[in-house]
Amino acid sequence: MQKVSELFIQNIKNLPIWVKQVIAKEIMEDLTSKIDEFKELVQDSDLFQYMIPKLTFKGKQELTERSMRLSEGYYAFLQDSLEGDTIFEMTLKNNWTLADTAKIFIRLIELEFVQVENYATNKKIAIAMFVAGKIKTGEFLKRIGKIDVQQLEQAIRYQKELNDEGRHIKMASILIKMGFITDKGLDSLLLLKDEARKRLSTISSLTSVDYAKTGSENEQFIRLQREIARLENENIIMKKRLKKLLNIQ
Repeated sequence: MQKVSELFIQNIKNLPIWVKQVIAKEIMEDLTSKIDEFKELVQDSDLFQYMIPKLTFKGKQELTERSMRLSEGYYAFLQDSLEGDTIFEMTLKNNWTLADTAKIFIRLIELEFVQVENYATNKKIAIAMFVAGKIKTGEFLKRIGKIDVQQLEQAIRYQKELNDEGRHIKMASILIKMGFITDKGLDSLLLLKDEARKRLSTISSLTSVDYAKTGSENEQFIRLQREIARLENENIIMKKRLKKLLNIQ
C-alpha cells in the first residue's frame, strides 16, 4: 500500500510541468525570503520531518502491552515508528499538525520509548522541542548554533537586570537589542512555530486531483493559487497576533 506522503508528493508531480516551474520558483523565493537567516534548517540532514524515530526495547514493549494507558496518539506514533515511517509521513497519515507530532515525540523521548543520539546538540531534536513549546527562543538559538552559551548567559543576565528595574522585556526582544538576531530572524522563528501548528488537509485535498485526467489544469491551478494566497494572509494575521501576545514591537 502506497504511503500517504508518497501519494501527496506524487499528486504534486502530476501537475503539468509549466505549473510546476512556476510553483518551484515561487516557493523557493518565498522560502528564501522567510528563513534566509536559518537556511541550515531546510537541509535534509537537519529536517525534523525526514526523521525516522527508532523505538527502544521499552518502547516496543509498551506498544505491545500498553501498560501505561497512554492516549491513542502515542501508540499510533509508536506503531508508525516501528513500521519505519518518517515524521512527515506519520503527521500526514494521522492528520496531525507538526507541533502535535513534535509534542508526542518529545514525550516519548522523556519516557525512554524512543532512541535519541546527541540530544543536546541534535538540531532535529531542537526543532521538535521548539515547535512543541518545550524550549524558548534563546535556548533554541543556542542549540542550533546561532548564539553561544556566553551570549545566552549575557542575554539572561541583562533580562534579569531589566526585570529588577520593573521592565519586563521578552528574551526575543533582548536578543535583537543585543544584536544576536535581527527582526527578520525573529519573524522566521515565529513563522516556524506558527506554521507547525497548521494541518495540511486543505492543501492536500487540492493536490489530490489528477490533473492529467481532469483536463482543467488552468481552473485547478487558479483555485490552488487562491487557496495559497488565503493561507498566506492567515499566516500574516496569526504572526501579528503572536507578536502582540509576546509583547514584541
